[in-house]
Amino acid sequence: MKSKEFLKSAKGKSVYCPKLILAEILGVLVRYNVKLADVGYDFVLKNFNLIEEDVIFDEILKVCKSTGSRAVDGYFIATAKLTDSILITNDRIMASNVKKYGIEAYYLIEEFNRAINRIKELQQS
Repeated sequence: MKSKEFLKSAKGKSVYCPKLILAEILGVLVRYNVKLADVGYDFVLKNFNLIEEDVIFDEILKVCKSTGSRAVDGYFIATAKLTDSILITNDRIMASNVKKYGIEAYYLIEEFNRAINRIKELQQS
């Protein structure tokens, strides 16, 4: 139920992701169902602002060098940095690295209410 509440609160906000998310979505969802993977892929294409690797790669290198983060996390952190976005994640290590890099971040599992309240604040501004 929390996931539905979170998605509802984010409705209408711009979502930025590295284009790499397409591979992530397919790789995870195909384990459950190929049709579900296709639906997820199409949803991301239609609803997210995808950032090309060549646009963020230099920032990814800075992120990894500065935080020691995993390369894949670097893509998402760099995207947040370059789009002046907050980053919300279910990955505790990524959340820590995002904060180390000076970006507003929420570890959704432990900071659900704070993340929801922040999104509501952004919608009002």
